[in-house]
Amino acid sequence: MGPRIIAPEVKPETLLAWVAALFLAACLFSHTVALRLLLLAAGIVLASITIARERGEIRALPQIWLPFLLWGLWAAASIAWSVEPERSEKEWRNEVFYTGAALWICFVAAQAGNAARIVLPVIGIAVAAATSIALWTFSLGWGEYLVGLHSGPGDHSSALLTLLPCLAMGGWYGSRIGWTRPIRVLIALLAVLFAASAYFTLNRTLWLGFSVQLMLLGGLLLMRAKLTGQRLVGLCVALIAVISVAFLSVQATREATGTGKALEADHRLLLWPEIIEQIGEKPVTGYGFGRGLLRDPLHAEFRTLDGHLWHAHNIVLEALIQLGVPGLLLLAFLLGMLLREGWRCAQSADERTMACGIALIAVVAGMLIRNMTDTLFVRQNSLLFWGVTGILLGLPLTRGGSAARIPEPSDAAARARRPG
Repeated sequence: MGPRIIAPEVKPETLLAWVAALFLAACLFSHTVALRLLLLAAGIVLASITIARERGEIRALPQIWLPFLLWGLWAAASIAWSVEPERSEKEWRNEVFYTGAALWICFVAAQAGNAARIVLPVIGIAVAAATSIALWTFSLGWGEYLVGLHSGPGDHSSALLTLLPCLAMGGWYGSRIGWTRPIRVLIALLAVLFAASAYFTLNRTLWLGFSVQLMLLGGLLLMRAKLTGQRLVGLCVALIAVISVAFLSVQATREATGTGKALEADHRLLLWPEIIEQIGEKPVTGYGFGRGLLRDPLHAEFRTLDGHLWHAHNIVLEALIQLGVPGLLLLAFLLGMLLREGWRCAQSADERTMACGIALIAVVAGMLIRNMTDTLFVRQNSLLFWGVTGILLGLPLTRGGSAARIPEPSDAAARARRPG
C-alpha cells in the first residue's frame, strides 16, 4: 500500500469566514435573496459550531447585543398594536431577525485568525463587480440602470456609503503594514471605479455623506495616528473640494435630464409636515414596525404629486411613525452604543483595532446621512450595514491581534535620542 495522503482539516471558523464574506458580497447585488438566506442559515450553523468548539477563545456575542435586543423586543411588541400585524411580523423577521443573524455571524466569523485574508479580497472583488455592472448598465440608459444587477441608484449609493470607510481604512492600514505595490495599485483602481460609480448614481445625499465620512476619517487619523498634519489636511481638503464639485454637477445633471428637481422644489418638504402630523396622533406606540404602514393615506394625499412618497423618507421620522418615541430612543441608544464602541477602538494603540474603530464611526455616520432624505435602511442595505458592523466589531478581537502599533510620543522621542 502506498503512503496515505491526509487532507488538511478545514476548521468551521474558516468556513464561517468564507460564508460571511460571500454573504456580504451577495448584499451588493439584487435578486440574491435566496442566496442570502441560504448563507445566513449556513452561517448560523457554523457560528454555533465555532463557539462550541472554541469556547473561551471566541467571544460569543457582539458588544452591542443588549441595545440591539431591546430595540428588537420593542419592535416585536409593536406587532400587537400594529395597523397591519401581518406586515409588521414580516418586517420584523426581515429587519430584526435576519439583520441580527447577519451581525452575529459576521462578528463571530471576524474573530477567525484568517478572517481578514478571506473577507477583504472577496468584498474587493464583489465591489469591483458591482461598480463595473453599474457603469455598464448606466451606459445602456437610465431605465436599464434603475433595474440593474447592482440594485439601482438607491441601494447602490447606500452600499457605497457603507463601504467607503472600509476601503479607505483598509488602504491606510495596508500601507502601514507594507502591502505589496500590486495590491496598492489594485486598491487605487478600485477607488477610481468606486468614485465613478458613485457619480453615476446621480444621488446628492451620497456626496454629502462622503464629505462627512472623509472629515471624520481624516480628523480621527490626525488625532490618533500622529500623522503629518499638513499632508493629511491638504488631502482631505482636496477630496472635499472634488466632492463639492461632484455634488453641484450631479444636481445640474439631475435637473437637465429630468431625474430630479431643484432643492427648493423637493416634494419631501411637503411630505414631512404630514408625517409629523401623523406621528402626533400616536406619539408613544407608533403605528407598528415596518416601512410603509401608512402607504395608503400617503398615496391618497400625494399620488398626483409624486408616487414615491409612501413612507417617511427620513430615518428619525420613520422610527417615530413606526415605534413612537420609545422606538426612536432605543434606536438612538443602539447606534450610540455602536459609536461608543467605535470610539473605544479608535483610541487603541493597535493599528488594526484603531482602523476598525474609525471605519465603524464613519460607517454609522454615512448610514444616518443617507437615510435623512430617504428610508433605505432596509433589506439588503440593513443586512450589509449590520454585517459590516459585525466584521468591524469582531476583527479587533481576532486571536493573535495585530503586529502593528501606533508609536506613542515617548517612543518617538526615544528613537530621536538614539545615536544615528
